[in-house]
Amino acid sequence: MILMQRLGRRKLAAFQFFMVVSVCLFFHSSKAQDATRSPYSAYGVGDLNNKSFGNGYAMGGSYIALQNDSTPMFFINNGNPASYSSVRLTTADLAVNFNRTQLQTSTAKQTVNAGSVGHLALAFPVNKWWGTSVGLLPYSSVGYNESTNQAIGPADSVSVVYSGSGGLSQVYFGNAIKPLYWVPRAFLRSKKYERLKQEKNDSIINKILKRRQSFQALSLGANASYMFGNLNHTQASEFPTNAFNFNTSAGTTTRVSDFYFDYGMQYAYTVDSIKGRDLKDNVKIMMGATLSTQTNLSARVDSLAYSYFYNTNGALIVKDTIVNSTGSKGAITIPLSFGVGLAFKKGERWLVAADYAVQNWSKYKAFNQSSGFKNSTRVSLGLQYIPDKEGSYFKRVNYRIGGRYAQTMIVINNYQVTEQAVTFGVGLPVGTHRLLQSFSMVNIGMELGTRGTTTDNLLKEQFFKVSLGFTLNDRWFVKPKYD
Repeated sequence: MILMQRLGRRKLAAFQFFMVVSVCLFFHSSKAQDATRSPYSAYGVGDLNNKSFGNGYAMGGSYIALQNDSTPMFFINNGNPASYSSVRLTTADLAVNFNRTQLQTSTAKQTVNAGSVGHLALAFPVNKWWGTSVGLLPYSSVGYNESTNQAIGPADSVSVVYSGSGGLSQVYFGNAIKPLYWVPRAFLRSKKYERLKQEKNDSIINKILKRRQSFQALSLGANASYMFGNLNHTQASEFPTNAFNFNTSAGTTTRVSDFYFDYGMQYAYTVDSIKGRDLKDNVKIMMGATLSTQTNLSARVDSLAYSYFYNTNGALIVKDTIVNSTGSKGAITIPLSFGVGLAFKKGERWLVAADYAVQNWSKYKAFNQSSGFKNSTRVSLGLQYIPDKEGSYFKRVNYRIGGRYAQTMIVINNYQVTEQAVTFGVGLPVGTHRLLQSFSMVNIGMELGTRGTTTDNLLKEQFFKVSLGFTLNDRWFVKPKYD
């Protein structure tokens, strides 16, 4: 009993720690985000977050079909909420990200760095057919600062500085169920089963059971998210060579707060024999789909524009306020998105996953203003290899590699900006404790890629991204059997 009490206190302390960190991160993310330093984040709601956690990040961002097996290591797949129903232990996941980006035009280069908290999530089983998850993660990030010089006469010029910050975060609560989990049990309680049992027709019983057990693999899930955050954009024009011209600054802060929903479906089928011959390693086929319908997020915009000059000490002095309005109501339209995924797992060693996703960004609007965006597409492919799940340490390491290609929503000079990247990484097991069913893993994912082009004086980004994540599996919320 003392041992169980000690274990109970450990789980309670761990849960309390998770909740405290969640609250701290909630307030941190509501004040500032530092996840990007890209001029492309000036468009729409900013750079969109990669939805894949841990293993999916290093597999090209493939996640739609990925789900947990019946044994650890369990992970959280927030990108497809249908995956929650396959979690068998309480799972916590935390990640931090670092980005190093080289911005390049046809005439200049610049290197910028950014870091941020990636996500914080918790998932646990309610019972064998129902799982749930809660978490906090960024939806988008805005971060840029660029300037241009324009001649406005034979002896005068103007310097225009564009800057932005902020982004959207989401706190989500997700659930997934296996709606046909009861089908095998219904057969075992049927008159047909009793008759076949009396006839000792075991082959037909097993055949029916196997077919009906396959229904249990269907999972449906949904995330309900509260979206919040600020999108800040400012344009300042300064006249460095003419003291008689007043500089001007015009900026907006868009405050977003509303609910957002996304849905998922998954199905898995295990092939253990072909033409009556047993396979050495079972082949698990996983399929998935995700959907988020078009949503209008409530928003308010504050606008401020003023003229100013610098005094002899270099201090900014406001000359006149041109515009000052607060709380103008409106909406930001997040368009419909849809994705499908397929994955194959051979035994405990090989896992291959692929995704295809589209989003209808041509329907995007902000305060009833269209953007000129085009629909985005994403294709990704990933591979994971585990030499021996029961072997020595380095044989238990999860080795991952992948790649992705995307046509983004952004269109500049009739060019739809594209993005491509290769990914790789490892999952490092830590502190396995089989008796108490406690498992941990450090997930390291890296991404090398490019976005955009230098053609026609456009901007090209070459980026290197690193994600460092921690996944913990443990048995929580279990009543002691002995008192």
